[in-house]
Amino acid sequence: MKKILFLIPLLLFAKVNNSFFQSGNTGWFFNEYNETNETNKTKLVKINPYNLKQMMKLPDDKFMHSIPLNNLDLYTADGFKKVFKRARGIAVMHPTRYNVYVVKKMQKFMTDQATKFAKVWYVETLQNPNELDYPGINTASFARTSAWYKQQKKYKEFFKKHRNDIGFVIFYNPDDKMATTRQHWVYNSFKQDYPYNYTIMWINIKKRPDLVKKFHIKTTPDNFYVYKNSKGQAIWVRIKAGLMSESELLNNTIFTFNNIIEKKDK
Repeated sequence: MKKILFLIPLLLFAKVNNSFFQSGNTGWFFNEYNETNETNKTKLVKINPYNLKQMMKLPDDKFMHSIPLNNLDLYTADGFKKVFKRARGIAVMHPTRYNVYVVKKMQKFMTDQATKFAKVWYVETLQNPNELDYPGINTASFARTSAWYKQQKKYKEFFKKHRNDIGFVIFYNPDDKMATTRQHWVYNSFKQDYPYNYTIMWINIKKRPDLVKKFHIKTTPDNFYVYKNSKGQAIWVRIKAGLMSESELLNNTIFTFNNIIEKKDK
């Protein structure tokens, strides 16, 4: 808290530098630094922006302009962390428009990377549930707010659009009658809420050991959808291993379709 209070007056009285928006394609950002002397000569200085030893020796202004904002993914995780830490410190103490722009650009890059990571994390959890998830644990549905009604519209649009190219397959264990019955309830409710004549197939794991082996069925019920792509090929996608709620059926189907099915197949 004391650090925040200390920085407030510095931020309030900081001088804003507008020269960045008037300088055009010059400066360290373009591997060029203009140093005007008595003879008005230009001194060109080039460094490798991924060489941290070189980067960290630069003065603050040159350091900020040397950061390769359009190629941040070429840094190692540790290298990016070090560059970002110094850039953020410079921007806090000298909040020019360019310095703040650099930090915001790097912050957005981190957010984008985190979003990609989260999506792939969820996809892998769905596709490898026995290794990465806890299939027996069910999640609660969210409250009925304005966002809920917006989501309902999204559901109806999606399942109406794909009524002819998606079908559902559920592997079940006939000995586990309670789980099988409850999973039937979910799909019956789905058919009532989205009456688009979806094909739903139930497969007894004791009668089809070949498919159990092929799709690595270890937890039942195990829920898949089969998507017929533009070439007429069947693409199998797991949406939940273990007892699944209707909200999971809807959300996981849409999520995996958007993140697993390739654009060329849609």
